[in-house]
Amino acid sequence: MQKRIVVLGGVGFIGSHLCRRLVEEGHELFAVDIRDVTNAPVLREVRRNTSFHYIHHNINHPFGIRCDEIYNLAAPSVVHYKKALPVETLRLYMLGSLHALDAARNERARLLFGSTGSLCRHQPSACSAPITTARVVSDGKCAAEALHRAYHAEFGVDTRIARIYNTYGSGADLMDQRVVMKLVVAALQNRELVIEGSGEQQRTFCWVGDVVDGLIRLMAASPTSTPRVVNFGGDRAISIRALAELILSLTGSRSRIVHVEGRTEEVRRRLPDLTAAADELGWRPHTSIEEGLKQTIRYVEHALGQRSASYLSWVEINN
Repeated sequence: MQKRIVVLGGVGFIGSHLCRRLVEEGHELFAVDIRDVTNAPVLREVRRNTSFHYIHHNINHPFGIRCDEIYNLAAPSVVHYKKALPVETLRLYMLGSLHALDAARNERARLLFGSTGSLCRHQPSACSAPITTARVVSDGKCAAEALHRAYHAEFGVDTRIARIYNTYGSGADLMDQRVVMKLVVAALQNRELVIEGSGEQQRTFCWVGDVVDGLIRLMAASPTSTPRVVNFGGDRAISIRALAELILSLTGSRSRIVHVEGRTEEVRRRLPDLTAAADELGWRPHTSIEEGLKQTIRYVEHALGQRSASYLSWVEINN
């Protein structure tokens, strides 16, 4: 059955993959974002589909779209460039969530909120600590999760929360500061691969297509008395040093790995508990880190080639 679906942050990395998947499944899709849709290479073909609609809108302001489902994946693009803009970030997560919840309440639509797997549990002494991008995002997501629980309890809005861990894949901005994209771009340009600290800190990485599959499954799950909260992430831990070495091997890069001073708040090991995803949704990641990196590398090679070609002058192109 065709549904009318809204994806907030639909031009973003995960959002664009989700939009494409939902259009391919035959749904009418409204991608809402302040970024230009032409900046999303994943949506290049989808934009021609009459079931796809792009809406330029900042969800810090109210909106209304007749729909059956809303995916709220909106996030400040600045957080991927290591710029801490705390007021802008918190405004988006809090005001944006309020407006999304009000839209879902008015339309009696189902709402999924894309949260983060790195929610911080600050100690009292941390209240006076320096404001970092990671901490602001974590605080904003915590507040947004509380709003979704409140709307569920007080107004009966059907909400569910996806806590998304490290995600990577094709379609990401080449300037994205998330670790996989940053290392792949540096390796293909034969620049130094910079690692903070010893590189022994362990993470999991999940292919974007697997995450999208999980989000769709969570949206389709039956309602519960309290909002479902489900983790999505990789199931294989790898150290950042080993990740960098694997990228060097797959790219054949001449780059060298360089270590810089690590962050004091760095978590040594972050692994998602995927029990709920497996038991309630029948979900698990299928794409291995090796295969996912190969696909990501091919995408970056093509994107870098296109960017280099765009720098050629008219004379160079025609000779």
